[in-house]
Amino acid sequence: MRNIFFIIVCLVTAFSANAQNVIHGEYFIDADPGFGNGSPIIISLPDTDITESLTIPYNSFISPGYHYVYFRTLNASGDWSFTSRKLVEAEEDIGLLSIINIEYFFDADNGFGNNGSTQLIAASDSTWTFNIPYNQVPVTWTANDTLFVRVLDSERGSWSITAMIDSLNLTTGGLDDLMQQMGVSVYPSPFSDELNLILKNPEAVNARIYNVDGGLVFDKIINQSVHINTANLPSGAYIIQVNSGKTKVFNSIILKE
Repeated sequence: MRNIFFIIVCLVTAFSANAQNVIHGEYFIDADPGFGNGSPIIISLPDTDITESLTIPYNSFISPGYHYVYFRTLNASGDWSFTSRKLVEAEEDIGLLSIINIEYFFDADNGFGNNGSTQLIAASDSTWTFNIPYNQVPVTWTANDTLFVRVLDSERGSWSITAMIDSLNLTTGGLDDLMQQMGVSVYPSPFSDELNLILKNPEAVNARIYNVDGGLVFDKIINQSVHINTANLPSGAYIIQVNSGKTKVFNSIILKE
């Protein structure tokens, strides 16, 4: 089953001296089936001005490509509004099972198939997530760094359009910066058999510790001070990552003696 949807936000205003509440709406694609014969738009709260979110299943479009989606509304007096339209593109739905590879790069593109790659993880809400090892993130992250991603389609053997993700909020710095920006105190540094994380703010955070190869050695949501047994960790450098849950991520290097 195809699972690409289009989200259309429609704002309708009644223009008359005796404006009536909008009680019903309908839409159709490309060809007008006649008033009252379109696909229904449920009006959650009748009013003279409405804003509704409309989800149109991919299989409503007869073919991939550009189509016109038309909208109109019905008021309490039985009068239809003018019909408005929006041009949308129904891209071909390749489906999750058809995607065999996702690759990513920061700023510089090494060419198709030559960048870092990782596995896609499907969620129940049809979104996909993927994890990038810490050692492949730029050592000094700045506001000008940009992440790019694209996927490979196994059916056609072709790559998707490269997407730019410029909304990352990633900061690197020392432990003093971690305390200032995230309210998390980490000590001792260097550490040996135990590492302490002390929260100064009431908000819970996700704390992760990676080795220099990007391997995850600790991952926990914490809402109070924690003491981590690190006796079995080899000596060397580690990266502590703190995520506030507000898309802000802070990374700092810690050392084990």
